[in-house]
Amino acid sequence: MDNTNKEKSAVLINGDALSHDEIKSPFLIGVAGGTASGKSTVCKKIMEQLGQAEMDHTQRQVVSISQDSFYRELTPAEKIKAQKGKFNFDHPDAFNEELMYETLQLILKGHKVKIPSYDYRTNSLDFDNKLVIYPADVVLFEGILVFYFPKIRDLFHMKLFVDTDSDTRLARRVPRDINERGRDLDAVLTQYMTFVKPAFEEFCSPTKKFADVIIPRGADNTVAIDLIVHHIGEILAATNIAQHNTARTTASSMKRDH
Repeated sequence: MDNTNKEKSAVLINGDALSHDEIKSPFLIGVAGGTASGKSTVCKKIMEQLGQAEMDHTQRQVVSISQDSFYRELTPAEKIKAQKGKFNFDHPDAFNEELMYETLQLILKGHKVKIPSYDYRTNSLDFDNKLVIYPADVVLFEGILVFYFPKIRDLFHMKLFVDTDSDTRLARRVPRDINERGRDLDAVLTQYMTFVKPAFEEFCSPTKKFADVIIPRGADNTVAIDLIVHHIGEILAATNIAQHNTARTTASSMKRDH
């Protein structure tokens, strides 16, 4: 690894840990599914229903992270391919598996981490606008291939797969890529048929078998989302009780010491 990559890795991971008594080891939930299946929308609805979306990010008990922040940096030749829509962003090799694993490990150990945002228009990581992920009680990690890598898959306490019809996903992806990511229709369709669809069938769809819960129709499935929200709510309630009891025990111990 050269010095530049070392520097950027250091930017991604921040070693600010909490004290031993304050460490939060979160309940880690993986949210997988094909492109435009509604993964981020499902996470957003979960956050909203739990009252976390409008909360200051330093105080949130539930946070959501996108796997897109762990795309590896492209070589100059790959960047030219990407500009022409000829680079496969849906292949496992497009991601930095090691950095993804190391970052999730730090999150599970109660560390604050910093990850870059991703610029879809330039197909590059944005290190100038890093996202700070503070220790939380529940962490949602969403992406097309979050269950593909075995050692990352094994970190999750719960695995959700957002299962949406392929025609629906394509109908969502086309306007999204044109309006939000500056692509033209021909490029979107060519990329979908050349890379996205085959990669989904080869790499993403087979990981459905690892899911604990499959959510048909994505964010439109309000019953499934309500059940997941209820489960997370129980986790948060149990965590709050445990933290309260720990605080009371600590306070009682301090009184005895005095």
